[in-house]
Formats: sequence, structure tokens, C-alpha cells
Amino acid sequence: MGLKETFVLPVAKRWIAGADVDSAVADAKKANSKGMGAVVNFLGEEIKDAATADAHTEEYLRLQQRLADEGVRGFVSLKLTQLGLGADDAGAASRLERIAENSERVGQPLWIDMESSQFTEKTIALYLSSLQSHKDLGVVVQAYMKRSEADLKVLLDSGARVRLVKGAYRESPDVVYRSREEISANFARLMGVLFERGKGFAIATHDSKLVEGAKTLAGPRRGDFEFEMLKGIRDELKGELVKSGFAMSEYLPYGDRWFAYSKRRIMEHPSNVLLLLRSLV
Repeated sequence: MGLKETFVLPVAKRWIAGADVDSAVADAKKANSKGMGAVVNFLGEEIKDAATADAHTEEYLRLQQRLADEGVRGFVSLKLTQLGLGADDAGAASRLERIAENSERVGQPLWIDMESSQFTEKTIALYLSSLQSHKDLGVVVQAYMKRSEADLKVLLDSGARVRLVKGAYRESPDVVYRSREEISANFARLMGVLFERGKGFAIATHDSKLVEGAKTLAGPRRGDFEFEMLKGIRDELKGELVKSGFAMSEYLPYGDRWFAYSKRRIMEHPSNVLLLLRSLV
């Protein structure tokens, strides 16, 4: 076992399910036992070669089958660049079709994560094309993107299911809102549109103010949407929302690319760095 696995993996397990599908299924079952659904993601992005994109596709097919076989209340959320988008768009579309068909076979929805701005246009285009044949397909909209209000209108006009997130990629100020206040304000605006026009949507935030805003907007419509939060973050709030009757799912990433993902989580908050340092003592 290397240094990363010895010293970082125990801390990283706050945010990831583990390195393999067994760990992901185990964590998904734990989420279910707490009254939450599971959104499972196999880590990886910007895959350039066809063989690796094919391997990611096969992993998602196996994951969907395992969730079904184990009776897990959950589903897959993937990145299109894992399937080759940007390097081989036709191949990515073909691979997405296989996974979407399988999601219907096993009776699970399927969600597409949004990536950096260079892939936004292609992601939305492929999503809308696939939505024509697969109605239980969802896509992410990032509130920090300045284009998202226009994108959300197009998506909802097409009957899309949307997960609203703040966004986390480093982008130019020409493309995104940079301040926390601007991002939160746009999130609130887009959330209002979703509560007015959306169906089966997801509000993915750990921001208490935005969570309270969603609860106010929901009123008697608690069953029409769900909250989603990352593994290991705001666990107490997750429990409070479940007890209050709101649908809640936990986002559970896994895979051998856990280190890059964990570095982002560790560097987001000073308290996470302290956790890492304590594990070295």
C-alpha cells in the first residue's frame, strides 16, 4: 500500500465511498438505512482514448446492475467526458445510449453531471438529443454560470429534469459569477424557476440559506423534488430534512481516481486540512 492509501485514504473516506464498486454499494445501503437515496458516480473525466471510455461504460453498466441486484434505492450520475465527449462525440453518444437503455431496463433514472464551460454546449446538446428517447434522464445546471438562466429555460421547455448546483470548476469571470453573493443570488433565481416550472428536479446545495429558501418554495410540493448533498458534508442537516419529510439523496463518488477528487475536498476548507494532518500523527 502506498503513502496515499496509507495516510490520505482514511481521511478521504469522508467524501468518497472507496476505490471499488463494493464500497459504493455498501455506502449506498447506509444512505438508504438513514432514509436517503443514493446518487453514485464513478470518478473520472476528460477521457481521450476509446478503450478507457469503453471501460468506464462497462463500469457504469455493472454499477447499475449491482444497485438493482442489491435492492438499493439509488441511481447513477456520470460525466460525458468519461464516455469520450470532446475527443469522440459520436462514440460518447453511443456509449451514453447503452447506459441509458440499461437504466430503463433496471428501472433506474440516469443523470448527467455538468463539467467545465468548454463542454457545456455539447453536454446540453447530447442531453437534449438523448432525452427524446429516454424521458427519465436528468442533467445538471450550474448556478455560477452566467449562461445558466437561458440554458434552464431551454431545458425546461424540452421537459428536462434538472439538478441545480453551484458549480466548482475554475473559470473565467467572463463565463461565471465569482463572488459567493452573486452565485447564491443566481442559485435562488434559478431555484425559483424550478419550483415554478420543474418536475422531478433536485436542489443540490449545502448552503443553509438556500436550503431554507427551497423549503419555503416547496410548501405542500415536498414530493416533487429532492435535496442532494455530498457524502460527508452537512450530515446533521441531511437527517433533519429527512425527518421533516423531504426527499434527500447522498452523492457518493468512488473509484481509483479518488485522490484528485479528495484533494479538492481537502483544500476547500481548513478543517479538512487539519483532519489530514491529524491522521499523520
